[in-house]
Amino acid sequence: MNDMNNFNNGEFSGTSNPQIPQYPVPSPKPPRKSHTTAKVAALLAGVLIVGGGAGFGGTYLANRARSTAVVSSPNDTSKPAKTDNDDTHTSGTPTLDEMQKDIVSTQHTVTSNVEYKTDGTYMYTRDLVNAVRDSVVYIETFVNYRGQRQQYGAASGVIISKDGYIVTNNHVVEGSTEFTVKVSDTDPDTGVVSQETYDATLCGTDADTDLAVLKIEASDLPAAKLGDSDSLRLGDDVIAVGNPLGYESSVTKGIISGLNRQVSDSQRGLTAIQTDTPINSGNSGGALFNTYGEVIGIVNEKRVDSYAESLGFAITINEAKGVINDLIDKGYVSGRAILGITYLGINETAAAYRGEIAGWQVTKIDQDMAVANSDLVVGDTIVKLDGKSVFEDDIMNIFSEKKPGDTVTVTVIRTNQLGHEKEMDIEVELSEYKGD
Repeated sequence: MNDMNNFNNGEFSGTSNPQIPQYPVPSPKPPRKSHTTAKVAALLAGVLIVGGGAGFGGTYLANRARSTAVVSSPNDTSKPAKTDNDDTHTSGTPTLDEMQKDIVSTQHTVTSNVEYKTDGTYMYTRDLVNAVRDSVVYIETFVNYRGQRQQYGAASGVIISKDGYIVTNNHVVEGSTEFTVKVSDTDPDTGVVSQETYDATLCGTDADTDLAVLKIEASDLPAAKLGDSDSLRLGDDVIAVGNPLGYESSVTKGIISGLNRQVSDSQRGLTAIQTDTPINSGNSGGALFNTYGEVIGIVNEKRVDSYAESLGFAITINEAKGVINDLIDKGYVSGRAILGITYLGINETAAAYRGEIAGWQVTKIDQDMAVANSDLVVGDTIVKLDGKSVFEDDIMNIFSEKKPGDTVTVTVIRTNQLGHEKEMDIEVELSEYKGD
């Protein structure tokens, strides 16, 4: 996953920029010299000679030459009356004005100077942008470095309530201790933008879904309307609003390129919307809007690869809603099961080299969780969970499929003081994960 938040840190991953083929560039042609006066004089001389005995042909050319001479003369401001013999339009083909005069513009419904299509979507992107742009904010993050407040990153966020709740990405705020939010107010008539900056507090974060919620003390903010991402179809028009590379309130446009994409490394990650809308560093946490002006995704990722381009992703808003509610209400995502231990993973190669047992070597047991009441002890090496090897690629799915209060069978190998090893099964009750 490529984090989009810090345009100073250059966190895009992927292969380096491919070599661009070099093609021979033709030398520019020298500019053509102006010989208007000489050409007209030569043409007149030639026509006069031919016209002396050339009949109609000579006369036509002479008239044409005179007309050309008059038009070409910079000192002659007179405009001869247009006649049927004037060859400025002799082909019989109608002029552009003539072709356009019978074409009637498409009729639209107009409400308060904003035009809508019959399905209620915005007719013009400019009206859509004007309606939603102020609901996307500019976020700056800070850390304390050697006793001084230093900017750590900058990205985007979406106002989701008039009283100041703002959703963004976890990777935008991760590692930072202070946050500011810049809110814009655009005059609808003049387009003049005024801004106000607020200090923000962090309500909660969730690394699995890459979501976070900030809160500022304000009222009557231009909150965005959350839409229905389940209603999206391939090819739907969308726009992204954010602050790429610090360029505030930037807008890009594209379509829905894919749905239900699994791009998170976490088993608990949410599905994503794929779009060809240009996404860049600093767009993270911004909004992907449909043509109704509703948020249908929270922008969080761009894939960078030498063999691909225009691969942007946004977290589906329908799945994000539950996470956002929990982060506001509890500060963490509820209902997630956790074993409650800290362990050191030792693979088979390392185990053979060090003379140890391959598996999860328990280094700490959280005394505030149910695991503390089990027979599991520090020093045990977990080799299986519910009969499945801990080295299976999808072993973490066991926790994603269980709830707090459920039990899991933990198979461990315990070594006593004499070096004797014993394998045993221990039933452990799972606790609720409440964040870091």
